[in-house]
Amino acid sequence: MFETATDGIRRWIVGLFAAAIEGTARPEDRHAAIQWLLRSRDILAGDLGWQDKLGALNAQLSARAAASAIASTVVEAVQSYRTSSLPWPMKIALPVTLAAIPLLGVQGAGIAAFGGAIGLPVLLLVFLGTAGITSVLEAVVTNPHSRTGVAIIVAGIVNSEATRRASAAFRQRMAEEAASPLAQPVPEDTAAIRATLLAMNPYDFERHVMSFFEKAGLEAVVTPKSNDYGMDGYARDGDRLIVVQCKRYASDHKVGRPALQQFKTVMADAAAFRGYVVTTSSFSIDAVAYAAEAPGMVLIGMDALLAWHAEDLDIG
Repeated sequence: MFETATDGIRRWIVGLFAAAIEGTARPEDRHAAIQWLLRSRDILAGDLGWQDKLGALNAQLSARAAASAIASTVVEAVQSYRTSSLPWPMKIALPVTLAAIPLLGVQGAGIAAFGGAIGLPVLLLVFLGTAGITSVLEAVVTNPHSRTGVAIIVAGIVNSEATRRASAAFRQRMAEEAASPLAQPVPEDTAAIRATLLAMNPYDFERHVMSFFEKAGLEAVVTPKSNDYGMDGYARDGDRLIVVQCKRYASDHKVGRPALQQFKTVMADAAAFRGYVVTTSSFSIDAVAYAAEAPGMVLIGMDALLAWHAEDLDIG
């Protein structure tokens, strides 16, 4: 019975956090809140002792105004649990449940002691744990009326080890409004796929290309239509960053060496372990020779792209 009530309370608090994030008016505040939760989850999952974990969680909260505002909303709802829609058994169990959280080797400190000592927001994060925080993020992602799902992916990539060596300016550009990959409908016949790709809207083509990275199990993002920084999408493969440039060209319009030279600069700025140039045409002889001497650069012409439609993408 106690475990059932605890699970119900945890789901309720997950819902409070998700609703608070969704209710934030400014996209940048939602992004900041997501970053806070991602970082808090990393702290809880880390090897630090409880004293250090609590200090790090408090520091994260204090450094982010948006996170503090969302935490305050959740705390107000929790403190008003008696008038909430929680079933009576859960209302009775809530203070007992939070009081039973073992921290720093002390049992039963709960809301009264720890609510004052470390702050109720931190106590709630500890109560949720890594799985609960993940549930908050997933709840936001699965909201069909929200674009926050993409923001979560972006925040996860920008704050990961994969971008640690990227320039600050590059990370800032990555955090700009982005879109999720989207595979476009294509026929089964190879010749018909070729014709469909050549006729595809350039932005739809970018989303289509990035869908192969997503299908391969990577976190993948498409950059804004108006971007002018030399990449159309990026993906994370563990601690490795991949940048992608798409060129939906006519069959007789080959990608030349100058375009690859510019893209190499993007790869360097991103500290990417690999960069893909994907086109519906092919590459000039000079371009192929240049890519052969550029570590991590991969050229995908029409034939290789058609192969992606028949086989799963292998990042290697």
